[in-house]
Amino acid sequence: MAARSPLPLVLLAILFLSGPPAAAQQRSSPPPRPDTVETAGPCPPGDDCPTLTLDAFLERVLRTSPQARSLRLADDRAAAELLDARGRLEPRLVSGYEYKTQADKDKLNVLRSGLRYPLNLPLSPTLKLDYRRGLGSSIDPSVATSRGGETRVGVSFSPLQGLVANKRQATLDKARLAPRQARAQQAKERNALLRDATHAFWAWVEARRTLGVTRDLLRLAQRRQALVTRRARAGEVPAIDSVEAAQITARRRGTLADAVRAARQKRIALTAFLGAGDTSPSEFRYAPPALPSPQAPDTIRVAPAVDTALARRPVLRALDVKQRRARVEQDLARGQRWPDLKLEAQAVSYDEGPLNMTDLKVGFAIEQPLFARSSRSDASTARLKTRELDFERERTEQAVRADVRKAVVALRQARRRVQTAQRSVRLSRRLQRAEQRRFEEGRGTLFRLNQREQALAEARKARVSARIDVLRTRTTYRWATGTIGDAYKRDLR
Repeated sequence: MAARSPLPLVLLAILFLSGPPAAAQQRSSPPPRPDTVETAGPCPPGDDCPTLTLDAFLERVLRTSPQARSLRLADDRAAAELLDARGRLEPRLVSGYEYKTQADKDKLNVLRSGLRYPLNLPLSPTLKLDYRRGLGSSIDPSVATSRGGETRVGVSFSPLQGLVANKRQATLDKARLAPRQARAQQAKERNALLRDATHAFWAWVEARRTLGVTRDLLRLAQRRQALVTRRARAGEVPAIDSVEAAQITARRRGTLADAVRAARQKRIALTAFLGAGDTSPSEFRYAPPALPSPQAPDTIRVAPAVDTALARRPVLRALDVKQRRARVEQDLARGQRWPDLKLEAQAVSYDEGPLNMTDLKVGFAIEQPLFARSSRSDASTARLKTRELDFERERTEQAVRADVRKAVVALRQARRRVQTAQRSVRLSRRLQRAEQRRFEEGRGTLFRLNQREQALAEARKARVSARIDVLRTRTTYRWATGTIGDAYKRDLR
């Protein structure tokens, strides 16, 4: 008598070991729906988690994230710079007193007090009001005065260097540009933050939608495993089919684990845009929003979009302010090449009283390096900086045009990709249903049905990716044209 092969016994044992868990899981799992999206992590499927919309998320980002809150400091820095520049034009009080005795007699008794008022005018004028009283036996004759003191009122100015530009005026002009530069820098960093946060949001939504498709695919495998197990026990199908069904279920469990990990990683990346006290990854209990229905492709013209970008992109506005500041520095450096000539004229009153000024004091001082190397170097450096900014603006404008063109091309292709993905889903679903009927009628194989289901799942994932890609490229297009932050300006105040 020939020995019987142990293979049927092994298959029968595997069938009975794998059957009850699958059947129990089948009884507890509801029938799948193609568009069902379940949550992962802190928002279980049974919980009624609120839906997080893109607008609500971006408003929270601008309100709570450290990067957005730090942008508000730019206005304070610009105000401080302007205040410092105006402080250089404030009146200054200059006073001093010196007293010295010898043998109980005044050897030196000098009092000086004055007011300096620099004016923001050409030639750098400074109004001067001085009072001096010099007494004592050892006082310098040029400092000695009567007991009533000496009063002087006059003005000093620099007719050469101050004619083109002066330091006080240049500092004030640059400080007046600081608020504009701060606003441009704020807009630039805010737009980049909104772009990155929006991309992270849609990546999280895509991961959650992909997770839903993977869960649906696993449910199908679990239901089929339970069905095949019952039919194998009844002798309707070979026992090996139950092993194959269990293998398919195990593979899909591994795919689900990868999808859960991806969804959790995207959730952590999303919460990184929020403030530390606003929420944490473990407390992020939100469901993704429904994807907007595909819209009819609208016509986007490149030329108007480029014009909008050249007028709205903050990086160009920031460069414009930098160019203006560089021109101010260039004018100042050109004026510093002249000799430092200072003229001064004062009316003097000695004994008759401060209002009776009949005498006059005039003077001048000139200072000029023999070779003027420093001033020539400063002028050359300022001129080169202006030229560098001109080239930088040209490069930036080219980059802005390229950003817009690339965004338009990407948006058009993404919309075509959605149409292709939708058609692929329809065809894959037809093939899967046809193969399902063949399998139920006993004319198909489990291997072929698994292939059809995998193809349908991949088509659904590709459709999710395509629809997310449209939203992502639309965000990039709005960033490229400089219009991404129009709806969120109030959140920076």
